[in-house]
Amino acid sequence: MSLMEFVVILVTPAALVLAVLAAVSATHARRLAEADLARLTGRFLKMQETERTRIARELHDDISQQLAVLALELDALGLGSNELRHGSRVIAPLAQRVRSIAADVQRVTRELHPARLEYLGLVPAVRALGHDMEHYGLRIDVSRNDWPDELPAAVALALYRVTQEALHNAARHSEADLVCVTLEGTQTTLVLTVADTGVGIDPHRMEMRNGIGMTSMRQRLRSIGGSLSVRSAPGQGTRIQAVIPRILPPAHAKIQSAGNRDDSAMAVTR
Repeated sequence: MSLMEFVVILVTPAALVLAVLAAVSATHARRLAEADLARLTGRFLKMQETERTRIARELHDDISQQLAVLALELDALGLGSNELRHGSRVIAPLAQRVRSIAADVQRVTRELHPARLEYLGLVPAVRALGHDMEHYGLRIDVSRNDWPDELPAAVALALYRVTQEALHNAARHSEADLVCVTLEGTQTTLVLTVADTGVGIDPHRMEMRNGIGMTSMRQRLRSIGGSLSVRSAPGQGTRIQAVIPRILPPAHAKIQSAGNRDDSAMAVTR
């Protein structure tokens, strides 16, 4: 055996061991980085929701109340003296415009902070969201199959926001008159699908046009251990699908349950 062959016999196993160790180390580092990213994303989303709640409360408690009072005062003016009654043709439309603005403020308030989600649950909240979006000329059908009656608050909120973004995308871009929202459970996963039969779009163009919205949906799902897929083609409509584990992995359960006293048990109720 030559010296070179002897060296190769000694070095090759060592090199293989070093390569394996390097790969394991890189994989571990990547998982740590992903966990840190998920943790930061969860904190950011929580801060965002807190700010949305604050703004919604101010809109409801301050601006909405002022608009309601203004509408009543305009009504009172229309019922006042004879001189004012002659101006009722102007006052009545003004009061109606104020009420219309108040209704728009209430709609924005519900979008910022979906109180129905907290009190009614995900499926009724999604149905109510579909009803609210009828002014876009859309019919939104919501169906469920083996979907749990209760979800951890963080999971329900993430899925609600994904549905909300997907429906707004459909209303703005699909040119469809029907959107189907399906919530389906299996033994291991929960699957939310928002599908339309509209004009469709090339997925790459969709990513460019809806970059922020798509990124937000993916971040929300990633924070609860889920994933997002988008299927679309010109003339074939669009399907956005969110998939999450029926029972969250421990790492995501810890991230989501921190600071949420109602989410101490992250297993989804069947």
